[in-house]
Amino acid sequence: MIVVVDTNVFVRETHLLRKKGGLELVQLLHATNGSILIPEILQREYVEQSVKSVDEERGRVSKAFSTLETLLGVPFDHSIPDGKAVRLGTEQRLRALETLTLSDPLTTELKAAAGTRSLENRPPTSKTDHGYKDCLIWESVLRLPPGSQVWLISKDKGFFNGDAIYPELIEEARERDITVVGTKNINVVVGELIKANPDLDLAALKGQDFSEQTPELVEEIIPPAPAPAPPPAEATGGDQAPAEDVGEIAHMLSDAEKRFDGLDLKVLAYIAYFDSLSKDDLFAALADADVAPDVARNIAERLTMMGFVRDTGNHYLVIDRSIGELAAPTVEAEIIAGLQKERRRNEK
Repeated sequence: MIVVVDTNVFVRETHLLRKKGGLELVQLLHATNGSILIPEILQREYVEQSVKSVDEERGRVSKAFSTLETLLGVPFDHSIPDGKAVRLGTEQRLRALETLTLSDPLTTELKAAAGTRSLENRPPTSKTDHGYKDCLIWESVLRLPPGSQVWLISKDKGFFNGDAIYPELIEEARERDITVVGTKNINVVVGELIKANPDLDLAALKGQDFSEQTPELVEEIIPPAPAPAPPPAEATGGDQAPAEDVGEIAHMLSDAEKRFDGLDLKVLAYIAYFDSLSKDDLFAALADADVAPDVARNIAERLTMMGFVRDTGNHYLVIDRSIGELAAPTVEAEIIAGLQKERRRNEK
């Protein structure tokens, strides 16, 4: 079996075949002697779209770091691999997959064939850009050896009429003794590979990591170590402030720099510390910490509206785990002291 994975699936959806069925596909192709066809145009796109995707995430990460800085009142290192490092990392990932890869150089002949197809408005052309890139991919498929069985995984409209690949594409490939099946979902291919190979030991296969067999990592793509969370204050049994800058943090909770009182941080920290505690138990714990249930409920709803917390119906959950891990220690001493008091009461 030969698999062609378009850029939107290879990069955006599966993160270079590392998630959402991508890893399973790599393992199954190794086990069944399958291959991944990567035309040169796709290889270029994998790299460029990886750089673009990281650029987009960089903005989100920077915003999260800014939020952490205002929460903790301390600066954070915003270092994120630059475009050069991402490019090197993507190329390294493609080298790791070379044992599976069939390449197809971008020759003058291939460009001419794709150009003619685009000018004649034959699938997989599109109304927006004449589908030249998709035409290059398809011409690469048509140059595979006779008898090839191909799965084309793509979300590009040029290949599909609704959810089905255009029948004229299937027929064109059949005339060259090439069988092509199209899908928009990589897990469909994974399922078909499993079905076609019932004797595979799937449990043993999952224990083998074929996906990162590559030369030594390029130093530039190693991300910086995260800044350490502040250590929790020691439990004293009293109402000691749990962290040096809590007063400042509490007044800078919102990334929009809207100021609130210290109860906002406290409620957020309790939610983070107890994780999936039910709402009733959460409000009871906060009541023991002198936060009235109606006040705690209002604050939790405000945190939900601000995007710090998600309301699941029965629980509140901190959306950004890294923020939760940094907020929780600010109330650890208070919570431990409260639990100690409760234990002593129960022992009496």
